[in-house]
Parts: sequence; structure tokens; C-alpha cells
Amino acid sequence: MYPAGAAKDNGADIFRAAVGMADNASVWRVDWNTLVDAKVPVAAWTFDTDGNAKTGGSRWPAQANISSAGIERALVVTSRGAQLVDTVNGKTLATFRTAVDMAARSFLVHVPRSALPVSGTWRVRLAAGLADASGRAFAVPILNGGGAAAGSAPRVYNMGFRSVAQEPALYAAASTAPVVNALGQVAQTPVVGPKGTAAAHNLLASNFWGEAAQADVLSRGDVSAFSAAVDWKRLEERRTTASPLVRGWSNRWYATDLNLGQGVDAANGSTSFVGRVQPYAVYVPRGYEPGQATPLTLFLHSASSNYNQYAAVNPRLTRELCEERSSICLTPEAFGSGGLYVGIAEHDTWQVWRQAALAYVLDPDRTVVTGYSMGGLASFVMPANYPEVFAATMPLDGGFDDACSTAGAAANFSILSAADRSANTHWMPAVVSDSYTDELSPYPNNAELARRLSAAGNRFSLFSTTTPEHITTDAADGFTAQVAALGTPRRTVRPATVDYTWCANVLDPKLGLVPTSVYWLSGLAQRDHAAPSTTSRVVATSAALAADQVTSQLDTSVVAAEDGPPMHVLTNRWNAGDRLPMRKTATLTLTNVKALTLDVSAAALPTGQARVESDGPVLLTLSHLQPGTVVRIGDMSLRVGASGRVGLRLQTGASKVAWTRS
Repeated sequence: MYPAGAAKDNGADIFRAAVGMADNASVWRVDWNTLVDAKVPVAAWTFDTDGNAKTGGSRWPAQANISSAGIERALVVTSRGAQLVDTVNGKTLATFRTAVDMAARSFLVHVPRSALPVSGTWRVRLAAGLADASGRAFAVPILNGGGAAAGSAPRVYNMGFRSVAQEPALYAAASTAPVVNALGQVAQTPVVGPKGTAAAHNLLASNFWGEAAQADVLSRGDVSAFSAAVDWKRLEERRTTASPLVRGWSNRWYATDLNLGQGVDAANGSTSFVGRVQPYAVYVPRGYEPGQATPLTLFLHSASSNYNQYAAVNPRLTRELCEERSSICLTPEAFGSGGLYVGIAEHDTWQVWRQAALAYVLDPDRTVVTGYSMGGLASFVMPANYPEVFAATMPLDGGFDDACSTAGAAANFSILSAADRSANTHWMPAVVSDSYTDELSPYPNNAELARRLSAAGNRFSLFSTTTPEHITTDAADGFTAQVAALGTPRRTVRPATVDYTWCANVLDPKLGLVPTSVYWLSGLAQRDHAAPSTTSRVVATSAALAADQVTSQLDTSVVAAEDGPPMHVLTNRWNAGDRLPMRKTATLTLTNVKALTLDVSAAALPTGQARVESDGPVLLTLSHLQPGTVVRIGDMSLRVGASGRVGLRLQTGASKVAWTRS
């Protein structure tokens, strides 16, 4: 374990390593994820300069207590300086200054070629740990229970140059391999279905942090498996290599714009990883072609898990949701395991989404949000906050939309304490899955949820499963029927009717979290927000937008799932009727609304009129009007200027506004 204090529970985590060439020197750089005190970490580079495991030494210097055959030289780097070591006899050949950049969290060492000639291709390795009191060697690690490791144990916390192939999502570590392999042979049971794998198998073999192979190697002490080849001629010739397009699961990173500190923050009982460098997982389907617009699926992880959850625990769900739907899937870390995708966790989700949009070509009309448990809860809340950006949602054993709850963040135990915002997602179909016996997502909530969705006239499917227990349901990886019901939906861009409810709970202007725009309405502001759960509502209709008469049809069925026990399914479908008559009119009914803006262009009302019914005074702004348009309210007339906007202060009750071109 990392110690608290200056190490910040993360003191020897390598973020980035680099090898370079200058005219008269080789250059060795280590960037640390956390660097609060430069005296905390130590790094050791070793060099096999001839590719021959039989020459040189094997034991690493600086009391690292690890080995790799065929190393002739080593470079031990701390903030106090760097030592070039002959690994055959252990002698220090030269010392050099370490350039420490606290802002970049970087150690940089120039080694003159006269001291370390470079040529050909070297096999390079890198290890990191905590520096001892002398500042020149590795300190004895701290164990989980708080005591010190044995003096002979490896003193390394992090190894560089481990490939994705060496650290797969499912990895049978030496300590658990017998159990994992045995479970892999267990006969299938009705609990996990004829195509399932025993839940415990995936859980025990999950390599969530990509360090299981590292742990195995360090337990043996021989780290030869982890290395990189450095071709000095290629460096000298300044050759470049394009970044690879990795298909399947991979991990990427970005630098967050939030400055929350460094290392691990365990305040309020929730572990947060608050450094500037934030990781995320992305799945790229095999058929992805650069330049081709591709659907996106936000695949939000559970509490007490991380961004590699679905790669490790849900390979079948990944295949069905990402590969077979030809969708890029994206799992943010959300700064930790318990952020509920609100506050900084939501901020991270939007920033990761932006990174994916920069790296790949995404189709904004085909974005789906899903996730299990905490990720399922967010799959209710985020679409209710931002319905215009999603095509569909698929919450899995995740509760309900509790954002505007009188009971606070713990409200997912009772839906009755939460405002009904089902109408927010009227244009977005939902596939909801929950177990009758889920102890963390109580099923009675879903019965009420189905009633609310049905009353709002929403399209939905509620899958009621009989898989026992919350974690087992996820690890059984049996969601084939749910994904089939999801399909490949497209978002509704300009609906004729908007019914939107919000509260102060969902707003955080400091983090840029301000869901105050929905379809062709924007600038939504509350008049009274004495309590964070106090709601406001706007119901708006533009008869100038095409709409059909729709009737709902509620059906029940039993699905004999191919990857799990049978389940009941309650489905609400739409049956489209005749096209409704179109007119240049709008209606707005406002509850506890202080201000809002109607985009007349998006509402297909370049000219027209609106009837407004409000329970209090409200500022109504009309935007995207043609300059010169005349706006009338009562006996007052206003001519629209170059801005194309006009603001109208309306009183309590009914008001009528009309706008025409002169």
C-alpha cells in the first residue's frame, strides 16, 4: 500500500516515461502521477545493451530486490540526483543532476555519451518505488495491514513497459489461478444460464487496474518480462510512428481542467483519484472506419468499481452492446468509485465524451447511455437532465431518477421521495432491467417507475429478472434480451411538445453543469429554489412542428432468456395515427419559472403567436427572430433589432404574445 502524507497514497505511480537523444547525451525522463514532495519517489532504469541475457548482471541496484538477466548498466534516479551503476560489480560509475519540474511532476536526467555510450538497440526496463531516508535507494514497502514487508521482498510499486497483451482484462493471477480455473469448469446452472459463466470466475479473474501480471512478476522477483526496445539510430534520425488505432477495449487518458489536488482523496468515505491525469476506457468495434460517423454508448461503471469494469466482468455484454451494435463504448473513471455521476463525476463524464469526439467520428444522433448499479442510476438521471442529447437509455439494476429528491443522495431506496420527471424523457425510449430480489435496487421502486413512465406515455420495456443478488446479476453477464430491445435508436431533435422538470440539485455553475436548455427552449431559471429539491416545470408545444397522434399499448410477456433465467417483460409501445394539424401557434405552461427563452426558428415559428400561462411573473425571451419583426403583447409593440432577440416581462396568469414581419 502507498502511505498517506507526502506520498498522498499514490507516490510512485509512473504516468509517462520517455527516452531521448541530445547531441552529446542520452535523456531519461519519468513523469509522476503524483508529486507533492520530490523526495518521495525513486525510479530505476536498467539497460541490456547487447541483447544477450548471458552477459552483464541480473540484480537491480538500490535495494530494489528484483532481477532481470543480461543488464550491463542501471540508472537510479531520485530528486537528489542520479547514479549510473555497473550492475556486474554494483559500483557507481558516475553521478548526475536530476532536473525536477514540480509543475510537470517530472524527473529528467541527461547522461553524457562519454559516460554512457549509446548505439544499436537496447532492451530498457523501468521500475519505481518510494525512496528511503538516504534518498538513493528503494524503501521497504508498506503492506495492506500497515506493517512493513520483509526486507528481502521486492520494493517496487510500479513497473513500466507492460503491454496490453500482458495485462488482459481477465487474468488468472498466481494466487487465485487454481480457484479461477476450477470455476471456469463448473457446470452451468439456471442462475447464470446455459451460455453464462460462473459469476465468481470473472470476478476473481478481473484485472481492473491492469496490474495483475505486474503483481505476479513482482512476487517472483524476476521482471524480465517487462521491457521496451530503444533503437538509437531511429531516435537519431528523428523517425516518428503514428498513434495506433486500437480496436476492442483500451485505456486512454486526458488532462482534466479541474485542479482538485493530487493523489488519493478518501474524504467522506469515498475514494477519489483527483490528479490532473484522468484515465478512461474505450471500446472501438472491429468494423470502425476512421471518418465514418459511429454511434456512441456511454457505459457508466458501478460503485466500488472502475473504468475497466465491463472489459473485465461483462465480456458478453460488451460484445452485444458495443461490437454487434457497431458502437464505440466509453467508460469514464469519474474521479473514483462512488461519485454517483454528479458534481465532479459528471464533469469528468462530459470531458471524456469530448475526448472521444476528438479521437473518433461520433454520430450525435445515436448516443445511448447505460450502466449497472451506480451506472444504472446515472442512466436515469443524466437523460432526465439532458434529454435532447440521448437517443435511448438502458439502466441496469440502478434504481431510478433521484436527482430532485427530498431525501437527498440516499433516496434510491424509495422512489416516492423523488419528483416525477418521467415526461422529461418522453421522446427517449428506455430499456430498464431489475431483479425481483435485488437488495440494492429494490424492485417496488421499479413498479412505481413503470407506472410513472406509462402515465407519461413513454416508450419503455421493463425486464424483471429472477437472477438473485445484486453483484451476481452483473457478473452473470446475462443481458442479451435487454440489448436486443435497445436496438439502434436515433434521438428526437425537434419534438412538437417539451415537458421538462428540473431543480437546483442538478445545477452546478462552478463546474459548468447547467442543464438549462432543452430542445428549442433555453435559459431556464427557477423563481423559487429555497430547497435543492424544489422543482420547476415548463410544458411547451409548437403546433408548427410536425407531430402524429399517438396511442400507447401496454403488453406483458415472458422471455426465455438464452443467457439467464426466464424474465417478465412489461412493454409500452407507440402506435402512430394521423398527422396533427399544423398551426403557427405555441403554448407554454410554466410552474415556478423565473425566465426562459423560446427559439422561434427551432420551433418553426418565424412568425406566430404564443399563449403563456404562468403561476408567477416570468421573463420570456424570443430568440432568432428576423430583424424588423414586430412583437405585440397587449397594447405594446416592439420592433426587433439586429440581435434577433426581445425580452418580455409577463405577469402571473395568462398572456398572449404575437410576432409578425412588417
